[in-house]
Amino acid sequence: MPVMRMATSPAAPQAALPISAPFEPTLDWTPRTRLLGILSGWTLFGMGLAYVVTMVAGFAAAGNLTDPIRDPHLAIMELLILVQAPIIIVMFAAIHAYAGRANRVLSLSAFALVCLMAGITISVHFVLLTVGRQVSPASIPGFTQLFSWHWPSVFYALDILAWDFCFGLSLLAAAPIFGGYRLGRWVRTGMLLAGTLCLVGLAGVVVGNMQVRNIGILGYGAVFPVVALLMARFFTRMSPA
Repeated sequence: MPVMRMATSPAAPQAALPISAPFEPTLDWTPRTRLLGILSGWTLFGMGLAYVVTMVAGFAAAGNLTDPIRDPHLAIMELLILVQAPIIIVMFAAIHAYAGRANRVLSLSAFALVCLMAGITISVHFVLLTVGRQVSPASIPGFTQLFSWHWPSVFYALDILAWDFCFGLSLLAAAPIFGGYRLGRWVRTGMLLAGTLCLVGLAGVVVGNMQVRNIGILGYGAVFPVVALLMARFFTRMSPA
């Protein structure tokens, strides 16, 4: 049974509603979990800014938006992803801890999808940062179709699966958890927008046009960092159970 019902009188939950949005905190929503949610949100916002700046610099160095980004900008972006992915897991674990009983299935589904996304993208970028940069393309038949960022490529497809599909679905699953007053509605709207853009980016794979696929990058690369900032502010206002 939720803590608030055991520790207060029947009239007390009404007075606590402004603190807990309309959702009642669970026993998992502890001060440490709240702090981790706040820190992960601010960290993801800062790393998102760094990712966008590096990506813009990479496209500027390439001189167009069609050619793949090259080193050193590509290596920096891949390193950022290796650090960013585990932090996203922490944030969604905090979301699951915050979610009320009515939303636990959604929060758990979102957490599982984020773990799947992180596992795929960490594997892809770790291999590309190590093996992909140490072997000669001539020594592996079909190297470009395996390790490159030229479509079609196996690793390119895996990374799209991680970010556009798995992460897009996780954002849509987590969105209904938030609501209530204005900041909560902003978080929910931002998640819906980012998740939708990620899924729309999958159309680029279907038609073989990576310019269309860039819509997905807009979702997780531009909109999501803002959502992370909003979540950090949201969690700051949420009292632990």
